[in-house]
Amino acid sequence: MDFFPKGIRMTQKNGLVLEKSSSWTPERVLIPLYPKGIGLVPVGTRVKKGALLGEEGGFAPENGILREYRELNHPMLGKVLCAVLELELEKKKKEQRRGNPQLEGARKPEDILKAARHSGILEECSGELLWKQMEHMMASPPELIAADALDDDPIPQAGAAFFIKEKHKVIRGLTYLSQALGGVQERVAWNSRWVGEAMEDLPARYSLRLKNRYPAWEIFEESHRGAACRVGVQALAALADASERQMPQTHTVITVGGDAFAAPRLCKVPIGTPVGDLLEHCGIGARPCQAVMGSALSGYNILDPDTPVIASTRCIVVWRPTSERLDDRVFPCIGCGKCQRACPKGLEPWVVQDALGQDPIPENMLWNVEACTQCGVCRAVCPSGIDLLACMRQAAELRKRGGLI
Repeated sequence: MDFFPKGIRMTQKNGLVLEKSSSWTPERVLIPLYPKGIGLVPVGTRVKKGALLGEEGGFAPENGILREYRELNHPMLGKVLCAVLELELEKKKKEQRRGNPQLEGARKPEDILKAARHSGILEECSGELLWKQMEHMMASPPELIAADALDDDPIPQAGAAFFIKEKHKVIRGLTYLSQALGGVQERVAWNSRWVGEAMEDLPARYSLRLKNRYPAWEIFEESHRGAACRVGVQALAALADASERQMPQTHTVITVGGDAFAAPRLCKVPIGTPVGDLLEHCGIGARPCQAVMGSALSGYNILDPDTPVIASTRCIVVWRPTSERLDDRVFPCIGCGKCQRACPKGLEPWVVQDALGQDPIPENMLWNVEACTQCGVCRAVCPSGIDLLACMRQAAELRKRGGLI
C-alpha cells in the first residue's frame, strides 16, 4: 500500500475479471421491499417475471410463487421487509438480439423521471433510489454528471467490468439523465487502462480520467466542491432499459473475491439472491469463512447467510479465518495523524475516536463528521489497527440523532 496526502494506492492482485464472468439464478430469492417495506402481493400468489411486489420497489426476476414476507437486518439497508420468492426455473428460450436502440430526439424530463421511478432503480454508488437523486439534481443541477467506471479498490469492482461490456447502453442512460437535467455535461470517470482501452471508440468528450488512487472520486469531488455528481454504471444501464423498454431493475452484477478464491469472479445474479447460496455456487460450500458486503475497505460484515444481494452490493469479499493474524491486533492510538492526512475530506478520525471514549461525548470534537464518505482509508492507514471507519459511522449517527453536549 502506498500512502499519499488525500488517498492511498493498493495494488490489485488481479486485473479485471471479464474472463471469469457468469450468470446464475438461485431457486429462492429474498427481494428487499425498499424503502417502505410494504408488500402488495398476497402470500401464495404465483407472480410473473417483472411483477411489482412492494409499494415503491422490488420486482420478480423470474416467474415464481411468493412464499412469505420476512423482516431481516440487512448490513446496508438496515431493518427491511423482504418478499421470499420461490423461482420457477425453466430452460430459457433464446432471446432475439435487437440492434442497439437509438436515441430518438430529446425525451421530456418528467418522462425520464417517471421511467426511473416505475422501474425501482437503486443507484449502486449511494445505495439510494435513482429517481430521488434525480429530483434533487433537477432542483439544483450539477455542472457535470459522470458514469462511475472507476477501478481503484483492492478487489476489482464490478463497475469497470460492467462498463466495458455494456458501454453503449451506459452512455444512452447517461444521455437520458443529462436530458432530464437540462443538458448538463456528460462524462465517464475512469482510471484504469482496461477502461481506457474501451473508451477509445467513444467520443473524446466523454473521457474523465482520474488519479490512480483510492478513493479516486472523493478526491476529485473535494477539489471541485460539489460541482460534479457521479452515478453508477448499472443504474445508468437500467435507466436506458426503463426509458426504452419499460424494463424494471431485477438483476445486478457483482464481484466475488478475497483470500478464499484464487481469483475474483464477476457474477450476474437476481437482486435478492441469498449470499450463502451465492458463495456455495462459487465453491465455498460449508467451509468456514468470513464475508463483507460492499468494498474491500468499507464493507459491512455479513452475519446471516440469507442476507440478500442488492443493487448497491457491488462486491462481496470473502476470506478464511486464521487462528492469529497480526493485522487483526489493535493497539492504542499514537496520534500520528496519518488518518487525517489520507482522508479525502480532511477530517480528523483520530480526534473522533478519542471523543467517543469520553463521557459525556463532546460534540465539538465530532467536527464535520457528516461529510465522511465512509471510504475506509482511515482504517487502512492506521498503524494501530483501530477501526476508525466504525468510529466515524458511530459519530455520524450520534450527530444525526442529536442529544450531545
